[in-house]
Amino acid sequence: MRAALLLLLVLAGAMPARAQTIVTSAGPDKVSVTLYRDPDRDADSAINRSYPQGFALITETRTVTIPAGPAVIRFEGVAGNILPESALVSGLPDGVEEKNLDANLLSPRSLFDRALGRRVLVRRTNPATGKAQLLQATLRSSADGAAVLQFGGAYGDLRCSGLPEAIVYDGVPEGLSAKPTLSVKTTAKAERQVTLTLSYLSGGFDWQADYVIAMRKDGQSADLFAWITLASTDVTTFVDADTQVVAGKINRTANSNYGPRNFASASYLPLQCWPVPEYDLEDADDGYQLPSMPAPPPPPPPPAPEAMDLVVTANRAGLMAEAKVATVEALGDLKLYRFPTRVTVASQSQKQVGLMNKPGVKLAPVYVSDIVRESAETTLLLRGKNNVANGLGAAMPAGKAAVFSEVEGQMLLVGESAIDDKAVDELVEFRMGRPQSVSTQVVGTRHRPDDRTTAYTLTVTNDQPWPVTYEAKIYLDDDEKMVRSSSRLGRKDGASFWTTRVPANGTETLTYGVRNDRNR
Repeated sequence: MRAALLLLLVLAGAMPARAQTIVTSAGPDKVSVTLYRDPDRDADSAINRSYPQGFALITETRTVTIPAGPAVIRFEGVAGNILPESALVSGLPDGVEEKNLDANLLSPRSLFDRALGRRVLVRRTNPATGKAQLLQATLRSSADGAAVLQFGGAYGDLRCSGLPEAIVYDGVPEGLSAKPTLSVKTTAKAERQVTLTLSYLSGGFDWQADYVIAMRKDGQSADLFAWITLASTDVTTFVDADTQVVAGKINRTANSNYGPRNFASASYLPLQCWPVPEYDLEDADDGYQLPSMPAPPPPPPPPAPEAMDLVVTANRAGLMAEAKVATVEALGDLKLYRFPTRVTVASQSQKQVGLMNKPGVKLAPVYVSDIVRESAETTLLLRGKNNVANGLGAAMPAGKAAVFSEVEGQMLLVGESAIDDKAVDELVEFRMGRPQSVSTQVVGTRHRPDDRTTAYTLTVTNDQPWPVTYEAKIYLDDDEKMVRSSSRLGRKDGASFWTTRVPANGTETLTYGVRNDRNR
């Protein structure tokens, strides 16, 4: 009896393990995409089109039927830039045992590389007869350079004859997938249909706010519209996605790298041509005629990357009054902007959705100068308080701005600017660079009998048909001191500060003295 029991135990141990069942989910039932900006990109810098350093949180809902026992569930169509270590799968009744990422995608290049040293069929047109042929050949080169093919004892090339020709593969090599695929292992106690939620982070995304400002004729207000501009360099398209963006800077570790894996260029097969001796296709080993096969069309050129330049226009009647805009809600110290409708976040593309529409915003032009001795650099900025009374009163994400003004009934671009993230009740300033409509001049002369004192005259001229606000910060060295001025001066950013209202087509003047105690 004991011997029989031991034999049964040995036989049981020798039984093979139960085979794993492959369950494939071809795509999500529902998907949500949340984009985070590159925290190291300045507000006045455009999105890096080829290597965006923002990222996205992808959440997918998928329905699958899992069998009893061990199984591998394949999630096809995940983001190509997925960070597999961040993936979470919920809804499996018996949990996840293992995760695997298969991002080695099926492409002309990967097929070519996998065929190195193997026999393939070459379909090409006989130049003498114009008929298509299939020739057996062995691939003798990698994808870098020219395609070297061995036809029996002769060698030839590919794509160099000027006639249609291509390599025909008899199947897909093991390990290549048409879509980026994440797989998980599980062991279920019983067969059942389950709804799974897959969440993961992916690199290769970024977004920014783009403001369009149309100044009104009064010179003191503007119509403001803002876009959410998002960019994806991923190989996967997310169709009808619930999409949102997060404004604000989140903490990332110093070695975080969310740049894209450039699948687009990695999949391209840039074969080159080189001169080879002519050989007779009819005499090539294993060649045979296919008279009924039409000549295939030449392979299409690789797709050009989609243009991602931002094009903005301005018009009246509240700019884009009919455009739907995102809704905003708090997310801790950050802000979450939800798109008003589902959108398709397409592969290798850029998309714009309305962020806010604020007609009649009070944005007054202010001219500011930094004064250092006889030097004065003047710039123009548009300034307003981010509150309801001024027509704003909404969180404003960091981004670039294009400013337009009406000239003879036509809206023309007059300047570009950028702002950082602005909360409600903060001061908003769009700095636009050096203006042409207000000029400044600083003249310094020695004042006797005290030769340590220099008298300065600051003259501001306004050639516009409306009054403007002017501000000047006067910087002094550590051994210099302001001893007198024709107007009361304040302090700002460690400098003496003068502000005045310059009348339309008028002039304002400030005189002041600076005493130098260096050689006292």
